[in-house]
Amino acid sequence: MKFDFRHYCLISLFSNEDIDSCVLVDNDLSDNQLVRAEQLLKNTRDNFDEIIKLMQGHSHNWSIDRIGKTEKTSLILGISEIMMNLTPIKVILSEWTKLTDKHGSSDGAKFVNAILDNISKNNEPL
Repeated sequence: MKFDFRHYCLISLFSNEDIDSCVLVDNDLSDNQLVRAEQLLKNTRDNFDEIIKLMQGHSHNWSIDRIGKTEKTSLILGISEIMMNLTPIKVILSEWTKLTDKHGSSDGAKFVNAILDNISKNNEPL
């Protein structure tokens, strides 16, 4: 099965919670997908504090510590991708929801979808 850049970014950040030392895991990405992965990780590093503030502000009744690791990682990267404004919002929400469902749970996927949707609607432009 061939994975896209989001999958490898999720695995990379999930495996190494320190965004400053996070590097892309071994992958079989095409050159174009590799560029997108590196862009996403760089944007996440550069805007990490703002991403966390957005996540905290939109995850009502959930402290960051209560959010599962898969969901938290998906939210961080999903918010970062929304900020980059290179992909339609519907695609971003769909892809991060699918990845969360695959690596976490369907309830977690619904949570990620709701938070990303809320952020995309209430913070334009990011």
